[in-house]
Amino acid sequence: MSGRVIVSPVRVAAPGGLGIAQRVSRSWANGWLRFLFWTTRRALWVPRITKPMFMWFAWRTSRSIREGTTCNARWLLGASSERSERVALGKAVMANFYDAVVEFGSNQRRTKDQILARLEAIEGQERYTAVRACGRGAILVTAHLGSFETAITMLAAQERRIHVVFRRDPFPVFEKLRTIQHARLGIIEAPVDDGLAVWFGLRDALRADEVVLMQGDRVVPGQKGVAVPFLGGHMHLPPGPVKLAAATGAPIVPVFALTTPRGRVRIIIEEAIWVGEERSAGESRGECMGVQLRGEPDPALIKIAAVIGTYVSRYPEQWLCLHKAWVEDAAAH
Repeated sequence: MSGRVIVSPVRVAAPGGLGIAQRVSRSWANGWLRFLFWTTRRALWVPRITKPMFMWFAWRTSRSIREGTTCNARWLLGASSERSERVALGKAVMANFYDAVVEFGSNQRRTKDQILARLEAIEGQERYTAVRACGRGAILVTAHLGSFETAITMLAAQERRIHVVFRRDPFPVFEKLRTIQHARLGIIEAPVDDGLAVWFGLRDALRADEVVLMQGDRVVPGQKGVAVPFLGGHMHLPPGPVKLAAATGAPIVPVFALTTPRGRVRIIIEEAIWVGEERSAGESRGECMGVQLRGEPDPALIKIAAVIGTYVSRYPEQWLCLHKAWVEDAAAH
Protein backbone atom coordinates (compact mmCIF):
# COMPACT_ATOMS: atom_id res chain seq x y z
CA MET A 1 0.00 0.00 0.00
CA SER A 2 1.91 2.91 -1.10
CA GLY A 3 5.72 3.74 -1.48
CA ARG A 4 4.56 1.51 -4.15
CA VAL A 5 1.40 -0.39 -3.72
CA ILE A 6 2.32 -2.96 -6.32
CA VAL A 7 5.92 -3.99 -6.40
CA SER A 8 7.68 -3.71 -9.74
CA PRO A 9 9.13 -6.95 -11.09
CA VAL A 10 12.59 -5.53 -11.79
CA ARG A 11 14.69 -2.59 -10.68
CA VAL A 12 16.94 -1.05 -13.28
CA ALA A 13 19.21 1.95 -13.64
CA ALA A 14 18.23 5.17 -15.32
CA PRO A 15 17.98 4.89 -19.13
CA GLY A 16 21.07 6.97 -19.73
CA GLY A 17 23.21 4.61 -17.65
CA LEU A 18 22.08 1.33 -19.19
CA GLY A 19 24.68 -0.93 -20.74
CA ILE A 20 24.03 -3.49 -23.47
CA ALA A 21 23.31 -6.29 -21.00
CA GLN A 22 20.90 -4.09 -19.04
CA ARG A 23 19.10 -2.99 -22.19
CA VAL A 24 18.68 -6.60 -23.24
CA SER A 25 17.44 -7.48 -19.74
CA ARG A 26 14.94 -4.62 -19.75
CA SER A 27 13.72 -5.54 -23.24
CA TRP A 28 13.23 -9.16 -22.16
CA ALA A 29 11.44 -8.08 -18.98
CA ASN A 30 9.11 -5.72 -20.87
CA GLY A 31 8.27 -8.46 -23.35
CA TRP A 32 7.65 -10.96 -20.57
CA LEU A 33 5.40 -8.50 -18.70
CA ARG A 34 3.35 -7.77 -21.80
CA PHE A 35 2.86 -11.47 -22.42
CA LEU A 36 2.06 -12.20 -18.78
CA PHE A 37 -0.46 -9.37 -18.35
CA TRP A 38 -2.10 -10.17 -21.70
CA THR A 39 -2.56 -13.83 -20.78
CA THR A 40 -3.78 -13.14 -17.22
CA ARG A 41 -6.63 -11.08 -18.65
CA ARG A 42 -7.55 -13.54 -21.39
CA ALA A 43 -6.27 -17.02 -20.55
CA LEU A 44 -5.31 -17.37 -16.90
CA TRP A 45 -4.33 -20.99 -17.40
CA VAL A 46 -1.30 -19.93 -19.46
CA PRO A 47 0.70 -18.20 -16.66
CA ARG A 48 -0.28 -21.02 -14.33
CA ILE A 49 1.22 -23.75 -16.49
CA THR A 50 4.24 -21.68 -17.51
CA LYS A 51 5.16 -20.77 -13.93
CA PRO A 52 7.59 -23.71 -13.42
CA MET A 53 9.39 -22.81 -16.66
CA PHE A 54 9.70 -19.16 -15.66
CA MET A 55 10.92 -20.09 -12.18
CA TRP A 56 13.58 -22.40 -13.60
CA PHE A 57 14.74 -19.83 -16.15
CA ALA A 58 14.71 -16.79 -13.84
CA TRP A 59 16.59 -18.53 -11.03
CA ARG A 60 19.36 -19.75 -13.32
CA THR A 61 19.78 -16.58 -15.36
CA SER A 62 19.38 -13.86 -12.73
CA ARG A 63 22.35 -13.60 -10.42
CA SER A 64 20.81 -10.60 -8.65
CA ILE A 65 17.69 -12.58 -7.72
CA ARG A 66 19.71 -15.54 -6.47
CA GLU A 67 22.06 -13.42 -4.41
CA GLY A 68 19.40 -11.02 -3.16
CA THR A 69 16.95 -13.64 -1.94
CA THR A 70 19.54 -15.96 -0.42
CA CYS A 71 21.33 -13.10 1.37
CA ASN A 72 17.99 -12.03 2.83
CA ALA A 73 17.25 -15.64 3.76
CA ARG A 74 20.45 -15.76 5.82
CA TRP A 75 19.10 -12.98 8.04
CA LEU A 76 15.63 -14.48 8.22
CA LEU A 77 16.69 -18.08 8.86
CA GLY A 78 19.78 -17.35 10.91
CA ALA A 79 23.51 -17.52 10.26
CA SER A 80 23.52 -21.24 11.10
CA SER A 81 20.99 -22.07 8.38
CA GLU A 82 22.04 -24.38 5.54
CA ARG A 83 22.59 -23.16 2.01
CA SER A 84 19.78 -25.44 0.83
CA GLU A 85 17.35 -23.79 3.28
CA ARG A 86 18.26 -20.34 2.01
CA VAL A 87 17.82 -21.39 -1.60
CA ALA A 88 14.45 -22.94 -0.80
CA LEU A 89 13.27 -19.70 0.82
CA GLY A 90 14.65 -17.64 -2.06
CA LYS A 91 12.71 -19.74 -4.58
CA ALA A 92 9.56 -19.48 -2.44
CA VAL A 93 9.87 -15.69 -2.44
CA MET A 94 10.31 -15.65 -6.21
CA ALA A 95 7.27 -17.93 -6.65
CA ASN A 96 5.13 -15.62 -4.55
CA PHE A 97 6.45 -12.67 -6.53
CA TYR A 98 5.30 -14.37 -9.73
CA ASP A 99 1.88 -15.02 -8.20
CA ALA A 100 1.59 -11.35 -7.17
CA VAL A 101 2.26 -10.21 -10.74
CA VAL A 102 -0.31 -12.68 -12.07
CA GLU A 103 -2.84 -11.49 -9.49
CA PHE A 104 -2.24 -7.87 -10.48
CA GLY A 105 -2.81 -8.69 -14.13
CA SER A 106 -5.90 -10.83 -13.58
CA ASN A 107 -7.48 -8.19 -11.33
CA GLN A 108 -7.71 -5.91 -14.35
CA ARG A 109 -10.71 -7.91 -15.50
CA ARG A 110 -12.31 -8.40 -12.08
CA THR A 111 -14.93 -6.20 -10.46
CA LYS A 112 -14.44 -4.73 -6.99
CA ASP A 113 -16.82 -7.32 -5.57
CA GLN A 114 -14.86 -10.13 -7.20
CA ILE A 115 -11.61 -8.84 -5.73
CA LEU A 116 -13.18 -8.45 -2.30
CA ALA A 117 -14.46 -12.03 -2.50
CA ARG A 118 -10.88 -13.12 -1.67
CA LEU A 119 -11.08 -11.31 1.67
CA GLU A 120 -11.19 -13.86 4.48
CA ALA A 121 -10.97 -11.64 7.54
CA ILE A 122 -10.02 -8.20 8.85
CA GLU A 123 -8.29 -8.16 12.22
CA GLY A 124 -8.11 -4.86 14.08
CA GLN A 125 -11.03 -3.12 12.37
CA GLU A 126 -12.03 -1.62 15.74
CA ARG A 127 -8.55 -0.04 16.04
CA TYR A 128 -8.88 1.53 12.64
CA THR A 129 -12.37 2.84 13.39
CA ALA A 130 -11.14 4.44 16.62
CA VAL A 131 -8.15 6.09 14.91
CA ARG A 132 -10.31 7.47 12.11
CA ALA A 133 -12.71 8.93 14.67
CA CYS A 134 -9.89 11.30 15.72
CA GLY A 135 -10.40 13.28 12.51
CA ARG A 136 -6.67 13.69 11.80
CA GLY A 137 -6.49 11.55 8.69
CA ALA A 138 -4.34 8.44 8.68
CA ILE A 139 -1.00 7.38 7.21
CA LEU A 140 -1.31 3.69 6.37
CA VAL A 141 2.09 2.02 6.19
CA THR A 142 2.62 -1.50 4.92
CA ALA A 143 5.35 -3.73 3.51
CA HIS A 144 5.73 -5.68 0.30
CA LEU A 145 3.92 -8.60 1.88
CA GLY A 146 1.11 -10.75 0.52
CA SER A 147 -1.75 -9.32 -1.52
CA PHE A 148 -1.92 -5.56 -1.96
CA GLU A 149 -4.86 -5.42 -4.36
CA THR A 150 -7.44 -6.85 -1.99
CA ALA A 151 -6.33 -4.54 0.81
CA ILE A 152 -6.52 -1.45 -1.40
CA THR A 153 -9.96 -2.45 -2.66
CA MET A 154 -11.16 -2.97 0.90
CA LEU A 155 -9.93 0.46 1.95
CA ALA A 156 -11.44 2.09 -1.13
CA ALA A 157 -14.80 0.70 -0.06
CA GLN A 158 -14.45 2.38 3.36
CA GLU A 159 -12.73 5.68 2.68
CA ARG A 160 -13.89 8.78 0.83
CA ARG A 161 -10.45 9.73 -0.53
CA ILE A 162 -7.27 7.64 -0.57
CA HIS A 163 -3.91 8.86 -1.81
CA VAL A 164 -1.31 6.28 -2.88
CA VAL A 165 2.34 7.36 -2.74
CA PHE A 166 4.57 5.74 -5.37
CA ARG A 167 7.35 6.30 -7.86
CA ARG A 168 6.54 5.81 -11.54
CA ASP A 169 7.69 2.47 -12.85
CA PRO A 170 10.34 2.12 -15.60
CA PHE A 171 8.17 -0.47 -17.36
CA PRO A 172 5.46 1.24 -19.46
CA VAL A 173 3.13 -1.76 -19.54
CA PHE A 174 3.13 -2.03 -15.77
CA GLU A 175 2.74 1.71 -15.30
CA LYS A 176 -0.26 1.87 -17.65
CA LEU A 177 -2.08 -0.99 -15.94
CA ARG A 178 -1.36 0.41 -12.49
CA THR A 179 -2.87 3.77 -13.46
CA ILE A 180 -5.94 2.08 -14.93
CA GLN A 181 -6.41 0.00 -11.79
CA HIS A 182 -6.14 3.00 -9.48
CA ALA A 183 -8.68 4.89 -11.60
CA ARG A 184 -11.09 1.94 -11.41
CA LEU A 185 -10.83 1.92 -7.62
CA GLY A 186 -11.09 5.69 -7.26
CA ILE A 187 -7.56 5.96 -5.84
CA ILE A 188 -5.75 9.31 -6.04
CA GLU A 189 -2.17 8.91 -7.23
CA ALA A 190 0.69 10.80 -5.57
CA PRO A 191 3.85 10.20 -7.65
CA VAL A 192 6.89 11.38 -5.71
CA ASP A 193 8.65 11.94 -9.05
CA ASP A 194 6.69 15.20 -9.27
CA GLY A 195 8.66 16.79 -6.47
CA LEU A 196 8.01 18.55 -3.19
CA ALA A 197 4.56 19.78 -4.24
CA VAL A 198 3.29 16.21 -3.92
CA TRP A 199 4.33 16.06 -0.25
CA PHE A 200 2.63 19.37 0.50
CA GLY A 201 -0.48 18.01 -1.23
CA LEU A 202 -0.37 14.92 1.00
CA ARG A 203 0.03 17.16 4.05
CA ASP A 204 -3.09 19.08 3.06
CA ALA A 205 -4.98 15.84 2.40
CA LEU A 206 -4.22 14.55 5.89
CA ARG A 207 -5.29 17.84 7.43
CA ALA A 208 -8.59 17.36 5.56
CA ASP A 209 -8.99 13.96 7.30
CA GLU A 210 -8.09 11.91 4.22
CA VAL A 211 -5.96 8.76 4.03
CA VAL A 212 -2.46 8.28 2.62
CA LEU A 213 -1.02 4.86 1.77
CA MET A 214 2.75 4.31 1.76
CA GLN A 215 5.19 1.41 1.61
CA GLY A 216 7.43 1.43 4.65
CA ASP A 217 9.96 -1.30 3.94
CA ARG A 218 11.78 0.03 0.90
CA VAL A 219 13.52 3.20 -0.21
CA VAL A 220 12.68 4.02 -3.82
CA PRO A 221 15.45 5.01 -6.26
CA GLY A 222 16.60 8.56 -5.70
CA GLN A 223 15.19 8.71 -2.17
CA LYS A 224 17.28 8.99 0.99
CA GLY A 225 16.61 6.40 3.63
CA VAL A 226 17.40 6.19 7.33
CA ALA A 227 19.29 3.16 8.66
CA VAL A 228 17.32 1.55 11.49
CA PRO A 229 17.74 -1.73 13.39
CA PHE A 230 15.97 -4.57 11.57
CA LEU A 231 16.01 -8.27 12.47
CA GLY A 232 19.59 -8.42 13.72
CA GLY A 233 21.03 -5.94 11.23
CA HIS A 234 20.05 -2.59 9.75
CA MET A 235 17.82 -1.54 6.89
CA HIS A 236 17.29 1.77 5.13
CA LEU A 237 13.65 2.80 5.58
CA PRO A 238 11.90 5.81 4.05
CA PRO A 239 11.34 8.66 6.56
CA GLY A 240 8.32 9.95 4.60
CA PRO A 241 5.62 8.53 6.92
CA VAL A 242 7.27 10.09 9.99
CA LYS A 243 7.74 13.42 8.25
CA LEU A 244 4.09 13.55 7.26
CA ALA A 245 3.00 12.56 10.75
CA ALA A 246 5.23 15.27 12.25
CA ALA A 247 3.78 17.85 9.89
CA THR A 248 0.11 16.99 10.43
CA GLY A 249 -0.37 15.10 13.69
CA ALA A 250 -1.82 12.19 11.74
CA PRO A 251 -1.37 8.68 13.18
CA ILE A 252 0.74 6.07 11.39
CA VAL A 253 -1.24 2.84 11.07
CA PRO A 254 0.66 -0.35 10.07
CA VAL A 255 -1.52 -2.54 7.82
CA PHE A 256 -0.66 -5.93 6.31
CA ALA A 257 -2.47 -8.09 3.76
CA LEU A 258 -1.40 -11.72 4.11
CA THR A 259 -2.23 -14.60 1.81
CA THR A 260 -3.68 -17.61 3.61
CA PRO A 261 -2.96 -21.26 2.76
CA ARG A 262 -6.34 -21.35 1.01
CA GLY A 263 -5.33 -18.53 -1.30
CA ARG A 264 -7.49 -15.93 0.40
CA VAL A 265 -6.45 -12.69 2.12
CA ARG A 266 -6.30 -11.80 5.80
CA ILE A 267 -5.86 -8.10 6.58
CA ILE A 268 -4.30 -7.15 9.91
CA ILE A 269 -4.46 -3.59 11.24
CA GLU A 270 -1.95 -2.91 14.00
CA GLU A 271 -1.95 -0.33 16.78
CA ALA A 272 -1.41 3.23 15.59
CA ILE A 273 2.01 4.86 16.00
CA TRP A 274 1.94 8.50 17.11
CA VAL A 275 4.96 10.68 16.42
CA GLY A 276 6.29 12.15 19.68
CA GLU A 277 5.78 15.76 20.70
CA GLU A 278 9.47 16.35 21.49
CA ARG A 279 10.27 17.90 18.10
CA SER A 280 10.88 21.60 17.69
CA ALA A 281 7.96 23.86 16.92
CA GLY A 282 9.29 24.42 13.43
CA GLU A 283 9.19 20.75 12.62
CA SER A 284 5.70 20.32 14.10
CA ARG A 285 4.47 23.10 11.81
CA GLY A 286 5.69 21.13 8.82
CA GLU A 287 8.97 22.89 8.08
CA CYS A 288 10.61 19.47 8.05
CA MET A 289 8.86 18.57 4.80
CA GLY A 290 11.45 17.44 2.28
CA VAL A 291 14.29 17.53 4.83
CA GLN A 292 15.70 14.39 6.43
CA LEU A 293 15.08 14.24 10.16
CA ARG A 294 18.21 15.09 12.13
CA GLY A 295 20.18 12.94 14.55
CA GLU A 296 19.29 9.41 15.55
CA PRO A 297 16.44 7.52 13.85
CA ASP A 298 13.10 8.82 15.06
CA PRO A 299 11.45 6.54 17.65
CA ALA A 300 8.40 6.26 15.39
CA LEU A 301 10.56 5.00 12.52
CA ILE A 302 12.12 2.43 14.83
CA LYS A 303 8.61 1.29 15.79
CA ILE A 304 7.67 1.00 12.11
CA ALA A 305 10.76 -1.14 11.51
CA ALA A 306 9.90 -3.34 14.49
CA VAL A 307 6.33 -4.06 13.41
CA ILE A 308 7.35 -4.69 9.80
CA GLY A 309 10.12 -6.97 11.03
CA THR A 310 7.60 -8.96 13.05
CA TYR A 311 5.55 -9.80 9.97
CA VAL A 312 8.54 -10.35 7.70
CA SER A 313 9.96 -12.86 10.18
CA ARG A 314 6.59 -14.63 10.52
CA TYR A 315 5.88 -14.78 6.79
CA PRO A 316 9.30 -14.59 5.09
CA GLU A 317 8.15 -16.38 1.92
CA GLN A 318 5.52 -13.66 1.37
CA TRP A 319 8.01 -10.77 1.61
CA LEU A 320 8.40 -9.79 -2.03
CA CYS A 321 11.96 -8.55 -1.81
CA LEU A 322 14.36 -9.75 -4.51
CA HIS A 323 17.29 -7.41 -3.77
CA LYS A 324 19.74 -7.37 -0.87
CA ALA A 325 17.72 -5.58 1.77
CA TRP A 326 20.15 -5.30 4.68
CA VAL A 327 22.61 -2.41 4.91
CA GLU A 328 25.38 -4.81 5.92
CA ASP A 329 25.05 -6.82 2.70
CA ALA A 330 24.86 -3.75 0.49
CA ALA A 331 27.98 -2.30 2.13
CA ALA A 332 29.88 -5.53 1.60
CA HIS A 333 29.00 -5.66 -2.09
